[in-house]
Amino acid sequence: MELHWQLLTFIVCLQSLRSAGFLQQEERKCNYGRIAKLMRIKCYDMDLKEVPQNLKTSVEVLDLSHNRIKKLKSGSFQKYTDIQFLMLFENMILSVEPGTFEPLTSLQEIDLSNNGLTTIPLELFQLPRLRNLYIDSNELTSLNLQALEKPIRAPLEYLNIASCELQELPDLGILPKLWQLNASMNPLQDFKIDSLANLCHLQVIDLTKSRLSQCGCQQVTNHLMMLGASPRFVPVCMEALDIRECPLPYNQTIHSATFASCQTTVELAETRSLWLLVAGCFGGACIALMIIIFWVIHCRRKRTQRRMRNVQKRKPFVISPKNAINNRHPEDEPLHCDTARK
Repeated sequence: MELHWQLLTFIVCLQSLRSAGFLQQEERKCNYGRIAKLMRIKCYDMDLKEVPQNLKTSVEVLDLSHNRIKKLKSGSFQKYTDIQFLMLFENMILSVEPGTFEPLTSLQEIDLSNNGLTTIPLELFQLPRLRNLYIDSNELTSLNLQALEKPIRAPLEYLNIASCELQELPDLGILPKLWQLNASMNPLQDFKIDSLANLCHLQVIDLTKSRLSQCGCQQVTNHLMMLGASPRFVPVCMEALDIRECPLPYNQTIHSATFASCQTTVELAETRSLWLLVAGCFGGACIALMIIIFWVIHCRRKRTQRRMRNVQKRKPFVISPKNAINNRHPEDEPLHCDTARK
C-alpha cells in the first residue's frame, strides 16, 4: 500500500513539473510514407488542435484522424492543393469556415465522420473530383441545403450519411453517378420514395435501423427491384400492403421526369466521354502522323545535304589538252589527266 502511494505521488509530481515547463514532452512528428505511389503524411492521434502548416506541400494523402481539431479555417489547406484523400474522422470539428475546401480541386475522398458538424459544408459538392464523402455520425438534424447550387459539380459515387439523426434523405439534386448510399441508423420518419428519383444509377442503399414505415419499406424494395439493384440492406417488410394503401412508385420514380432527366445526364456524360476519347485518339493519330512526316522530311533533307557536301568535296578532272590534240592513235598512248585547280 505504501509503495502504491509513493508511485502515485511520483506521478503527480512528474505531471506538475511537466505542466510547469520543467520537463518537456517528447515531440511527436507526422509519419511520411507512400501508399499506391501517392505521398502520404500520417498525423494520427497526435493531440493536434489545428491543421499543421509545416508539412510538405506535395502531400496527396493526409491523415489527421483521432485528434482534437475543433474548427477548420479558410487557410487550413491553402498550401496543400495536391491532396486527393483527406481523413478527418474522430476529431471535435464543430464548424468549417467558408472557403476551407475550395483549394482542394484534386480531392477524391474525404472522411468527416464522428465529429460535431450540424451541416455539410456546401463547397464540398462543388469540388470537381470528389467521389466519396463520409459524413456519418454527425449532428445533421437541421440540415439546410437551400443555398446548394444544383446540379452539384462533384461526381459523387458513394455517400455515407449514417447515424446523423436525419428525418429524411437530403435533397442534393440529380446525382447520376451515385451508386451506393448509406443512410442507416437514421429515423427516416419523413422519407418519401420520390427522393430516389434523383439516383438513377443507384445499386446499393443501406436503410437498416432507419425506422421506415411498412409502406416506405415496400416502395423502396419495389424501386430497387425495378432498377435491378439489391434490396439486401433494406428492412424486411413484415407484411404486403394493398396498392390502395401503398401505391407502387412507378410514377414517382422510374417513370418520373426527374428520373428521365437523371438518365439523360448519364447518357450525355457517356457520350461526352466517348467523344473525348475519339477526339483524343484522333488528335494522337494526327500528332503521330505529323511526327512521321517531319521525320521523313528531315531524313530527306539530311541525305540531300550529305550529297551536296560530298559533291563539294570531290575534285573535278579534265582531259589534258595534249590528248585532245594528239588523237591519231589514242590506243598507243594513255590519257594524261590534269587535276583542275580552283
